[in-house]
Amino acid sequence: MKNKIIISKKNNKKNTIKINPIISFTSFIKRYNFILFIVIAVGGLIFAILLLTEILTQPVNNLQPASTSSTSSDTVTFDQTTINRINNLKTSDNNTNPVLPSGRINPFSE
Repeated sequence: MKNKIIISKKNNKKNTIKINPIISFTSFIKRYNFILFIVIAVGGLIFAILLLTEILTQPVNNLQPASTSSTSSDTVTFDQTTINRINNLKTSDNNTNPVLPSGRINPFSE
């Protein structure tokens, strides 16, 4: 008896490959993990640099008075004690010898 090949209609479908999307994604990650790491790291560094650059280049608005009105002057005022202390400061032209406590010598004098 001869061997007969029986082809059923169920097996006559076209050959199709069913790929699970989770498996294909994990195989993609396994294959390109180093390249993906480099791309993500460089992208994070670029984002951080741009964020810091924007923060550093923004003008500082808190130096202005909190409330400005048309009747207030734009001059900065100090209290009188601060003005007196500034006026009492000596200039670098005044060559005064420092007053040392008794019994001590100045190691920096010649």
